[in-house]
Amino acid sequence: MTAATTRSTSIVTPFPEGGRVAVVSDLQRTALVERLFLLAEQNDAERTGIMAALAAARPDALLLLGDHVFLGASSRAWAFFDRLVEPLRTAGVELLPILGNHDCWSIGPRGLRHYFARFPRLGGRRFYTTRLGPLGIVALDSNRFFLPSSQWDEQSRWYHKTLADLDADPDVRGILVLVHHPPFTNGTVTGPSALTQRSFVPSFLRSRKTVLMLSGHVHAYEHFVREGRHFVVCGGGGGPRHRLLPKERQTFRDLFDGPSIRDFHFLTLAPDETGLDVRALGLAKGAPHVSPMDRFRLDWPG
Repeated sequence: MTAATTRSTSIVTPFPEGGRVAVVSDLQRTALVERLFLLAEQNDAERTGIMAALAAARPDALLLLGDHVFLGASSRAWAFFDRLVEPLRTAGVELLPILGNHDCWSIGPRGLRHYFARFPRLGGRRFYTTRLGPLGIVALDSNRFFLPSSQWDEQSRWYHKTLADLDADPDVRGILVLVHHPPFTNGTVTGPSALTQRSFVPSFLRSRKTVLMLSGHVHAYEHFVREGRHFVVCGGGGGPRHRLLPKERQTFRDLFDGPSIRDFHFLTLAPDETGLDVRALGLAKGAPHVSPMDRFRLDWPG
């Protein structure tokens, strides 16, 4: 892969006053090997329910936090993804993705070809920035294993500069950073990413306007706060759910007081004059409709 395919980009995204953003992650279907050897659940009905509820919510933009498919090289898996998001595309919802590890799984570059074919506005870029009203969005690629050192370093330099530029922009009230691998989680299947902690969290905490880091990868909902900044794991799009450590054994204090296995879910983000309203809508296994799951508010930094 050439450097040109990883160079950063700024995407212009139309966003109306009073517009809303939705967030979902880990839409991949459960693979046969997971069902046979790990006895992992298959959640086709719940995934369909989440996507139907997303379409009914009529967001102006949807942030997709990676793992759109189980195997990035699979044309069949991407065709399934196309059917999932078609109602949103038809409604004119802007789809803003980042890469998950499953999206990168392939022999050669076939997986990324499928990914970039679905999102041509990225122009082959794996990290980018955009504006959604008062929100500055910084979309990163946390798949270090799939990036050569030179490209990882390029992203790091770009990330630091982009945060500084957004901090200096008077029209930006708050900054969201998107990564696939969570810096903090109490997951038992996959743990916190030390790489994300080292590479992305320090600059996030130093920035004046950052308010929320969003991630997926762990198939659960979690909410953490560090130095006044919020970190949410939003991995409930339909992949087999991950059990979390019980409350008394948590490595990181989770502000959401939920069970060890959590409902499928997506987020809605509504920016206004004074801050950002964040809501999680959950779907229990076998339930016909989503219901309120969590809600909190983030004030714009002074």
